[in-house]
Amino acid sequence: MTAAKRINPTALPILLFLSCLYPASFLLAGPDQVRAAEPLFSDRTEKRVVILYSTARDFPATKQVEQGISEGLAGEKRLPLHLSSEYLELSRFRDKEHDKALSDLLRQRYGNSPIDLVIGVDTPAATFLMEHDDLFPVTPILLCSIPETLRERIKTSSLNSRVTSIFEPADALRMLVRSIEQFKPATKEVYLVSGVYENDQMRAEALRQAFTTIAGDRRLIDLTNYSLGQILEKCEQLPPDSALLFSTMFVDANDRHFIPKAVLQAIAAHTEVPIFGPYESFIGHGIIGGPLISLRLQGKKAAETALTLLRGQAVHNPTDLGADTWVSLYDWQQLQRHAIDESLLPPNSTILFREATMWELYRHYIIGVLLVLAVQSILIIGLVFNLRQRKKAQAALCDSQKALKNLAGRLISSQEEELSRLSREFHDDYAQRLAAMAIETGTLELQSAGLDAPLKNQISHLKGQLINLSDDIHALSRELHPAILKDLGLERAIRSLCLNFSDREAISVTSHIDTLPDDIPLDTALCAYRVVQEGLRNIAKHARAHRADVFVRCTANHLLATIEDDGTGFDPGCARHTPGIGLASMRERVQHAQGEFTIQSAPGQGTTIHLSIPLPRRDHEKTAPAPG
Repeated sequence: MTAAKRINPTALPILLFLSCLYPASFLLAGPDQVRAAEPLFSDRTEKRVVILYSTARDFPATKQVEQGISEGLAGEKRLPLHLSSEYLELSRFRDKEHDKALSDLLRQRYGNSPIDLVIGVDTPAATFLMEHDDLFPVTPILLCSIPETLRERIKTSSLNSRVTSIFEPADALRMLVRSIEQFKPATKEVYLVSGVYENDQMRAEALRQAFTTIAGDRRLIDLTNYSLGQILEKCEQLPPDSALLFSTMFVDANDRHFIPKAVLQAIAAHTEVPIFGPYESFIGHGIIGGPLISLRLQGKKAAETALTLLRGQAVHNPTDLGADTWVSLYDWQQLQRHAIDESLLPPNSTILFREATMWELYRHYIIGVLLVLAVQSILIIGLVFNLRQRKKAQAALCDSQKALKNLAGRLISSQEEELSRLSREFHDDYAQRLAAMAIETGTLELQSAGLDAPLKNQISHLKGQLINLSDDIHALSRELHPAILKDLGLERAIRSLCLNFSDREAISVTSHIDTLPDDIPLDTALCAYRVVQEGLRNIAKHARAHRADVFVRCTANHLLATIEDDGTGFDPGCARHTPGIGLASMRERVQHAQGEFTIQSAPGQGTTIHLSIPLPRRDHEKTAPAPG
């Protein structure tokens, strides 16, 4: 960078004013596509970008472009950006001293810092960069929101080799001008309103070029070199077979400065002819509408293109980047005012500010009242019939639920009685007989001292098998009817169940049981025990698990149990339609106890079973006095 030159004393006030406009710098992370100029200082992680806005920060066009840039960068999370924004206000200060002071100020701010990309917004910023090509001598330049009429000047400038441009779509202007012919075919004269500032002139020229595409003998009358007061006077006298084409007016012939939107509103108040304008920001301020250039989309396209350039990637279709930065919008009030039929609008157009008619506002009420009056008697009869049928269905449903609950209770009771009978039979009959056989085998072993060693070993092995079988029968008897529930409580019963299961199935089972109260009802404890027992049995049969965990704890009002395994899992949705006996039995037990039963599982992710059974309130809670 070249060193900053000495500032002319006459430019000091301007420079001091500009120095108050500190750049709005902030970090953003931003993904997306323009011609890939190799970014400068690409070895740094953070990318520094300077944005030069032609107008003030509170200017409508500036706000719209800023909004688009923010939208374009919002999704990027990998590329850290440091953005510095400068608001040049070039339409207000156009003398050479200000121009030089501004150049010196930017040189002072950024001359010693590596800049990866400069974005120029609007024609004045683009012209400023071309006139001061040594300000950022090797930095890639991205221009946006510039008219097509500036294309040749950019090509012949010294910036051409490192500039990427997003032009305002000329096709949108041509379609806009043709809509005058389509909506108002009787139009003979079209009055072009524009300012005298270079920015105004470039855009007015773009509209003149678009006007040449209209067929017929319509005349374009140029009101460019008039003051705003003179233009308003002429607007009041326009013939009814004319139309008005508004471009922009930043500066009028009397060198007064304006916001184009405010000028448009003043013109709309002084004329009865239809007004057409090229920008989305003009909608709602007097124009008919049409294919409108969106400065927000221009800013968004600039942000996407900037990200592409900063990554060093190639830009898709670099000569026509702004082709899709327009929207089709129409003002319903202006369509009505100038009797333009909505059927003439292009497909997929959006109509704004539509006022609903009386029929549109109240048609549902009107139709509703008529229908109510017409079918009132039918609705009453249907309602009475429906209520009767509903009451019958509810009564039948309640009876069925009661019968089902009673049946489930009887089935569970019958199952427990049968398990108790089998437990006694195993314990009192089979276990005793096996024990006697083991004793007899032991006696035979003592009497076989003189036999051969292989035969003695077989007798000893047989005795061991009988003892193991007797132990298994005894353990099975305890599991079928766990007397330990009555004797030692739920906690020790489940611990014993988990320990026996681990020894028998060679699956590691860890029990996590909080200290449980002693007054858990036997039916509740038995329900939890049976569900844990059936859950472990399912793990052994189907899960192919290596380990399982059993959690049991009590809250103030519920007994909670969870069974987890690391097995193959299954789809609970499929199991719900074709449940096995085990799952159905567990669910029925918990529902009979008025509890909740849930299964969480997925193929390859193990299975978790949760149950929650309500506990009766403690006696002291029932008898506790009311507060106060």
